[in-house]
Amino acid sequence: MKIHVIDNKGQILQQFLQAEDDVSFYSDEIQALNAVEASLPDLIFLGYLLRGKDTADYVDLLLSKSAASSIILIGDDVPEDQILACLLNGAKGYQNSRELAVYISKIIKVVSVGEAWITRRMTGKLLDAIRLRVISVANNLGIFGEYIQFSVH
Repeated sequence: MKIHVIDNKGQILQQFLQAEDDVSFYSDEIQALNAVEASLPDLIFLGYLLRGKDTADYVDLLLSKSAASSIILIGDDVPEDQILACLLNGAKGYQNSRELAVYISKIIKVVSVGEAWITRRMTGKLLDAIRLRVISVANNLGIFGEYIQFSVH
């Protein structure tokens, strides 16, 4: 499995020093973006501190270069709205960096078979956010007309 680690604060690096997978490390976001486009990694571990509140936009940019890559956001106590924004832009999960060593192998295993790495609580928030987006788009396009109306609670 080809893995890229994008982290300028060293939160993720230690977990991969003895990895058996093909792991590449980047601390510069532009170099990382170019590498992602060139090598199309299977999995990207992205440090939230690299871009902070702009991380969701960077997730979108990374996936525009390598749509099949799975991105896992790594950070310490990242606000839920920021995690949700990253998930809505295509990230496959989030892990608090303090517990990364405990879960790294399991994250790689489950994400490599197409599963997400998010809590049940975040799954509910993600489903609610998707529903609200669908309703908004449908109402703006007039798709539901007078026969079906969704209400937002």
